[in-house]
Amino acid sequence: METLWHDVRQGLRILLKSPAFTATVALTLGLGIGANAAVFSIINTLLLRPLPVAQPDNLYVVSVVHQDNEQPHQVSWADYVDYRDRSGVFTDLAAYSIGFAGLSADNHADRIAVSYVTGNFFSMLGLTPAAGRLILPAEGATFGADPVIVLGQSYWRKRFAADPSVVGRTVLVNSRPFTVVGIVPADFTGLYALVEFDAYMPYAMQMPESAYRESVDRRDNHDLRVIGRLKPDVSLRRAQASLDVLAAQLEQQYPATNKTVRARIIPERLARPEPNAADSNPFVAGVFLLLVGLVLLVACVNVVNLLMVRATARNRELAIRAALGAGRRRLVRQLLTESLVLAALGGLTGALIGRWVSGLLAGIALPMDLPIRFDLSFDWRVFSYIAAVALGTGIIVGLIPALRASRTDVNDVLREGGRGLAEGSTRHRLRSVLVVAQVAVSVVLLVAAALFVRSVQSARSVDLGFDHRQILTLSMDVSQQGFDEARGRAFYRDVEARVRNLPGIESVTYAYSVPFGYYNSAEYVEAEDNPVENNQRRPSAGFNAVGPEYFSTMRIPVSQGRGFTPQDDARGRPVAVVNEHMAARLWPGQEPVGKRFRMTGATPTTLEVIGVSRNGKYNYIFEDPGMYFFVPIEQQYRPLRALQVRTSGSPELLAPAIQKEIRALNPDLPVYDVRSMTRMLDGPNGFFLLRMGALFGGGLGVLGLVLALVGIYGVVSYSASQRTQEIGVRMALGARPRDILELVVGHGLVLVAVGITLGLTASFAVARLLKNLLFGVSTTDELGILGLTGRRLRILGLDL
Repeated sequence: METLWHDVRQGLRILLKSPAFTATVALTLGLGIGANAAVFSIINTLLLRPLPVAQPDNLYVVSVVHQDNEQPHQVSWADYVDYRDRSGVFTDLAAYSIGFAGLSADNHADRIAVSYVTGNFFSMLGLTPAAGRLILPAEGATFGADPVIVLGQSYWRKRFAADPSVVGRTVLVNSRPFTVVGIVPADFTGLYALVEFDAYMPYAMQMPESAYRESVDRRDNHDLRVIGRLKPDVSLRRAQASLDVLAAQLEQQYPATNKTVRARIIPERLARPEPNAADSNPFVAGVFLLLVGLVLLVACVNVVNLLMVRATARNRELAIRAALGAGRRRLVRQLLTESLVLAALGGLTGALIGRWVSGLLAGIALPMDLPIRFDLSFDWRVFSYIAAVALGTGIIVGLIPALRASRTDVNDVLREGGRGLAEGSTRHRLRSVLVVAQVAVSVVLLVAAALFVRSVQSARSVDLGFDHRQILTLSMDVSQQGFDEARGRAFYRDVEARVRNLPGIESVTYAYSVPFGYYNSAEYVEAEDNPVENNQRRPSAGFNAVGPEYFSTMRIPVSQGRGFTPQDDARGRPVAVVNEHMAARLWPGQEPVGKRFRMTGATPTTLEVIGVSRNGKYNYIFEDPGMYFFVPIEQQYRPLRALQVRTSGSPELLAPAIQKEIRALNPDLPVYDVRSMTRMLDGPNGFFLLRMGALFGGGLGVLGLVLALVGIYGVVSYSASQRTQEIGVRMALGARPRDILELVVGHGLVLVAVGITLGLTASFAVARLLKNLLFGVSTTDELGILGLTGRRLRILGLDL
């Protein structure tokens, strides 16, 4: 140990004598390690960090899959009750859903994000309240019986200034009195990753009552998130087998709703934020760790070259130490210790850079009013990862230069009398190989960046099925003010009339959901003249309730029939406009206008098709064409509505005037998600993930390119300095400056050309690896790859 500390002190003294060299190496490694730390902090938040609850490793999410939806998704209430009571593999199984409500206190109203939980939710998690109590297992079984609310920590601090006396107070939730019974623990933000809930309420306190009944009475309404703990003697495989048997039994009992429905148990950490991410999350994490690993590899190659140059310059020092009795093992250990000290400095620099980058990522604002929480703080896992990467980097970058330096012939060095030794051809070849590797890896990174960028460009040019330009969206929910249907209809009519008279307004309409928003509806449907057979599952179709001017406001073409008119109201016959995909699916080869189909919901409704609209993107930018239809919002009343306004100028400029008109009618009604449709498209269901991937990939590509250019310059410069005598002889024999330039630069260009060739070859494999993360881009897109060689290298100038 004493010898080790001696080596460390000696290494520090030597490095302090060369501050420029030390700073260069620390910064080079810091950039590579910092990129790794930033990516790992995201992976840590989504996949590794346990929930702040009792026994987090024994938490499992229960989801379902079925025909037409093979991605794991939410469970119905009836199936949840059966899984809880009949499976025999859970010690406890809780459930929750997500919604919004209006909370009024002290003459001020807020829209809050609410988690509606079963009574055993908090007891199953083993949580202790910060104040008061939590929801009890006996609460939430009967609608309207338990008007209690538990506040989230952040909302409690923001809204009530962390006043503990709020426990026991009465607040109004959707204009009904609720008692605040407690505050959740400080570190608990809810089970839905990236969202911090403002409050928790018993599941049976969902409002209006029709929404609650719709949830608990329909076995095919998959809207419940289920989580529980396995019994100590039950393995995941056994639990899955038990639910498979139970799901088959339920299919026999309820063929109309449970046909092809199968349950799937997923470890909680893999189901963040949704169960459908269970299979993709580890893959995505691995891909981005690979990309930042390549950046670190380029940085390591740079440092290896620097250390080899430095070791060559120290040949005489090492030879003297060897002559005085230091063995090769001792020399290797000293040089390796110096590289580990440099790696430690690089690790500290990387931690600072990574924390800064993570802070930037955590501060990204999404175009929505959800209480998003990106907690990318560094914990012991991130610091351990940084330490492990720094240690591995120190060994990798130090071992090769140390071994080569320790093999220096003492007699040859000392005979030179301090003039220095020209390097042998072997060392030149090694440096050349390292430069080629740098260039190849940088090309791979640039190709990955180009594919991500082209993916964004492809998404931007995709046909959405509507015109998003010059549309302003504002959302309201009059049920949060206790409005009944008659009062709600009257309020929305008044708002529409006021807004329509504002200058700069071209058209006004309402809709229940907004494209790429977070309110989506779907129903099981069947054609009246072609009912689904008993041995088949009814197909589902997304739908939206919209106003008469919706198609003209959104500029959605109606290719057959007509859109809605004011006459399609509550007194008119039930009608619908279906998209082209639904028309072809339900009535192949037939004229769809005039056909009828049935919505098989809690109150089955038969609708007549009056028009066919063009296919579009309704929920996600990645979605494949699917069945979708529209119904008049006057025939299917919704207290929650989005006001969509097409303007003649900038939509955002009209937002204050529109909000003023709404406040004039009801000053306490929260108005949220006020933004243009163009801005809405940048949300998590739209271009956000693609843009982040392009920005991240582009940043890594540029970083790798810069490191590679620095490395090439260093090697060519050092090689030229070592050939000074040769260059002098050549010039004495008549060589022109141009000839010398071609000699030096030509060597570098050959290395670059070889590196580019190898990098492009490897890029095809990387492109195939990235294919599931790209949108509208061929993984063998020759233009996207060959463009990196020069003419189309535009990453730095692209508008992301």
